[in-house]
Amino acid sequence: MREMKSPEIRREEKLPFGIGCIDQFLEGGIDPGVITQIYGEGGSGKTNMALQLTVSALSRGERVIYVDTEGFSSNRFLQICGGNQEYSNNLILFTPENIGEQEVCLIKAERMMQNSKDVKLLVIDSMTALLRIERDENLKNQGLSRDISIINTICNKYKIPVFITNQIYFDVEENQITPYGGYLLNHFSKTILSIKRTRGTGRELKIVKHRSIQDGKSVEIFVNSTGLSCTEG
Repeated sequence: MREMKSPEIRREEKLPFGIGCIDQFLEGGIDPGVITQIYGEGGSGKTNMALQLTVSALSRGERVIYVDTEGFSSNRFLQICGGNQEYSNNLILFTPENIGEQEVCLIKAERMMQNSKDVKLLVIDSMTALLRIERDENLKNQGLSRDISIINTICNKYKIPVFITNQIYFDVEENQITPYGGYLLNHFSKTILSIKRTRGTGRELKIVKHRSIQDGKSVEIFVNSTGLSCTEG
């Protein structure tokens, strides 16, 4: 790979999902230069949201770095991009298997951005899956802290959106459902969304934290054979 000068940083617009009701709900899409976190139970639609956003960026001719820790579904990706295999040409896929590899992937992602201004989105699906299976609490906390530091640097330096998925657990002390990662991850996630099942293929997408949209605002979306939609069926 030939050496290139660091790209000139300019203010970017929001990145849309390409789904009308979601983009209207988020007033244009996700913000550049910040971490957007989405959490929910397994099968709620987090990965569908991540893939939908990825395909939206790829459809604009942009490159996407996708860090997958739970098994990337090529079939689902092709369904969402309408079978257009050319989209994968601009998809850079990392598949770490432990927290050490996840950190290495993020370091590589940052180096790629140093050498190219074409990368316009970083997706991590899921941010905490590998942390959850790490038994050493010190390694777990250190790994999360280092990962967030790298991601925050990417946001601040390159002004691209970072979209992460997260899982949930029941906090016995607080007697409530809580996303993994604690205060640190929630603090650095400037936008936090939750997604949960409603009826049939329906999902409720809700604002938990946002800099300009009221907390608690929600919209119903649907999961179908081609991705996400605003209507059932």
